[in-house]
Amino acid sequence: MRSLVVLPDDRPCAPCAPTLPPGYTARPKGYCRPLPPARRKPRNLLWRRLRWGLALAVLLGISGSGSYLWLRTDWPERIRAEIQLAMGEAGALVDMRVGDISVQGRQHTPVEALLAVVEVDRGDPILAVDLDALRRRIETLGWVKTAAVWRQLPDTLHIELVEREPFARWQIDHQVRLIDREGRVLDDDDRADFAHLLRLVGPGASDQAAALIGMLESEPVLGSRVVNAIRVRGRRWDIEFDNGVIAKLPEENPELAWRRLIELEQRHGLLRRDLESVDLRLNDRLIVKLMPDAVPPQTGNTAPKKPVAKRT
Repeated sequence: MRSLVVLPDDRPCAPCAPTLPPGYTARPKGYCRPLPPARRKPRNLLWRRLRWGLALAVLLGISGSGSYLWLRTDWPERIRAEIQLAMGEAGALVDMRVGDISVQGRQHTPVEALLAVVEVDRGDPILAVDLDALRRRIETLGWVKTAAVWRQLPDTLHIELVEREPFARWQIDHQVRLIDREGRVLDDDDRADFAHLLRLVGPGASDQAAALIGMLESEPVLGSRVVNAIRVRGRRWDIEFDNGVIAKLPEENPELAWRRLIELEQRHGLLRRDLESVDLRLNDRLIVKLMPDAVPPQTGNTAPKKPVAKRT
């Protein structure tokens, strides 16, 4: 018995079978497309938000714990030490050891002080040297402003220094130290090659060194004659010149008093007289103190009187 075959053209355009009949590769005209699959019912919005919130809380907890362990414990240093130890052992296996230590930029830094902080000897495994820790130790030296350290394999360690510039000498507790412009102590010894620098005396003088020297340099001729600057009670300056005269500057507006002293010197040669001190702390008057053996200037008519002839 012959079977009955229903072709797509004979079927109504309605929801039909999802697949084509056997032997058909193209969709004939009038053949309906299969219905799309039913959509999944959306999940509850509150559940989705709760899920994302829990994930964010877990992420923040992990990050916070890691940050705490990294910042509050010695784990970073321990990890660094283990890495340096492993590198050192690897370098020792291939016989890469320190042969030369090259230092560049050193002018005033004492060699003994530099060797004391380097703590590296010839023959040490070069890969075991912690370059960052070595740089930090070198920068603790007073003369060193910045330092750079690097390896040149297989056996050379390079150190490059940028030194601070000596700015003045600071005397405190009967000891003279070299300082830079920021007041940082460079050396505890009063070296003879820096004897030409201005000497600052008293507590707090190093912190105000830059402002004082900037004021003195506004008149180079007069400023070059200053040999000592004494900080009085941490508030004001007494300026000592090369002839022993002391100018007492006020606590407020010392620059104005300094300009006033410059004018008096240029017009009247005040500092060339036999004076012990010049007090400029008052704006409306000038107080001078003469040397003990100074002869005060004579006033009035100083011509010798002629002898009066007696009448006979």
